[in-house]
Amino acid sequence: VELGKQNGKRIREDSIQRFKGLGEMNAEELRVTTMDVDHRVLGQVTLDDAAQADDLFSVLMGEDVEARRSFIQRNAKDVRFLDI
Repeated sequence: VELGKQNGKRIREDSIQRFKGLGEMNAEELRVTTMDVDHRVLGQVTLDDAAQADDLFSVLMGEDVEARRSFIQRNAKDVRFLDI
């Protein structure tokens, strides 16, 4: 991917855009990324242990900040991919 510059910052010609939910997309983005069968990619997600997954989601997405902070501190050394 070729890089360019804009306002003194490096930018990619092709970039990845992330959305927290479908409501953040405009109609054209939704059509291309989600509805158009020629462009979308579907992957099946399965859970071997639904209770364990539920517990993890509760820690990561829940209101208990201290539990989330503790989880991050315990697992930070094992991070392989970080998207910031």
